[in-house]
Amino acid sequence: MSYQSSREFFYFKLPVFLVDLLICCTILFVYFRVLPLDHLSGLIGRKYEIGLYVFLTMSLLIAVSHIKIILHERQARSFAIFWRGFILSLLTFVIMIALVSVSYKVVPRQFIFWCALTASPLMGLWHYVAHRMVKRLRRLGRNQRDVVIVGGGRNAFDLYRELSMGRDVTGYRVTGIFTTSDEAVLPDGCANLGRVEQLDEWLAENRPDELYCALSPDEYGKTIARVVKECNDRFIDFCFVPSMDGYPRRHMVMDKMGNVLLLRLREEPLTSIFARIKKRVFDVVVSTLFLCTLFPFVLLFVWIGTTLTSPGPLFFRQKRTGYNGKSFTIYKFRSMAVNKDADKVQATKDDPRKTKFGNFLRRSSIDELPQFINVLLGDMSVIGPRPHMEHHTEMYSELINDYMVRHLAKPGITGWAQINGSRGETKTVEDMARRVNLDIWYIEHWTLLLDFDIFFKTFWNLLKADDKQAY
Repeated sequence: MSYQSSREFFYFKLPVFLVDLLICCTILFVYFRVLPLDHLSGLIGRKYEIGLYVFLTMSLLIAVSHIKIILHERQARSFAIFWRGFILSLLTFVIMIALVSVSYKVVPRQFIFWCALTASPLMGLWHYVAHRMVKRLRRLGRNQRDVVIVGGGRNAFDLYRELSMGRDVTGYRVTGIFTTSDEAVLPDGCANLGRVEQLDEWLAENRPDELYCALSPDEYGKTIARVVKECNDRFIDFCFVPSMDGYPRRHMVMDKMGNVLLLRLREEPLTSIFARIKKRVFDVVVSTLFLCTLFPFVLLFVWIGTTLTSPGPLFFRQKRTGYNGKSFTIYKFRSMAVNKDADKVQATKDDPRKTKFGNFLRRSSIDELPQFINVLLGDMSVIGPRPHMEHHTEMYSELINDYMVRHLAKPGITGWAQINGSRGETKTVEDMARRVNLDIWYIEHWTLLLDFDIFFKTFWNLLKADDKQAY
């Protein structure tokens, strides 16, 4: 464990874990005394109370090993922080039920259920508050990480800009850059610490937390070995920034084949069978709940509105490009008059093909709700890249290099691109390229928590009803 990792464990992870444990144990203690004694004694008896605290501690330790505490991480999102705390609590009590089942003849499931129901939002709120406290500390200049960059090329300057953005929140404080040339023009506000050859002398008097080496391959020589040794001797975290000019600038994965290091272009989390099972369970549960509860009322409302305002079928069916480039039939409520351009031309803001009632359906996104049928059938997911018309797939796959990568996940009713401003009509190739980049980011960074994040942000955006791109 590096010095910085050790510091983050003792300053952040351990205190948060202890407060988590305190929250759970306090709720357990209170409920054990608030609920009717006859009810509790009939289940486990008061003499077994100490055993419940032991099982709770063990369960929380197991849960934390699977759901890491990340509130101290510098790019963590507040919403994700809350949901991690929430789900951490739920998982803790699920594990606790399993452990208690092995030891006690009768499991107090109802008792544990009420504890979980109370503890989950409290733990989520505590993680959120702790995250805000960390950000506040960084704004005050505490919990900073001093960084030095070695190298004078594009990589070094791009890295400086990334580390410097929002430094009061991220906590990175770039001391400066060691360049390879006296003529190097540094970004605004960046200090020139001298030539690379002067690094040893500077490190003898200074100790940064991290050193990023962004030298180009022809500048390595003996420099890398010397820099690594200096960092190891002085307990400085060393990070190598490879020159990737000519390669796609995206998330890559380090791998090995024997003694040979490899960089894989991508590694999608959804290639894991367990990840696919989790995502499919989420899709089936959400789509089934919606189709069996609210959808019949929505269907009746739309049927009446469509019948009274426009002749033609209730549903609009269209071939779209889905998972691995395979076509499927998507279902939507019809919002336009029947027309021959439906499979080729995107809807625009003042599209004359839209009916008045159909315009309402589109602006409220009600026209998209039949796609929960596609989700239940397995053609789509609740969250994922939006499926495009086959005509657009053919066109944009020729214009945008990575366009087909977005089909490595099932298409979704909503997605990461949609909550980040790339919804509706794509007027230019640049608009589509931005959407594709967001879709690929989602595929490469998928987690179930991210799906929850997108789901609730989509719901919130619908409630605000201020999306000017919804037409």
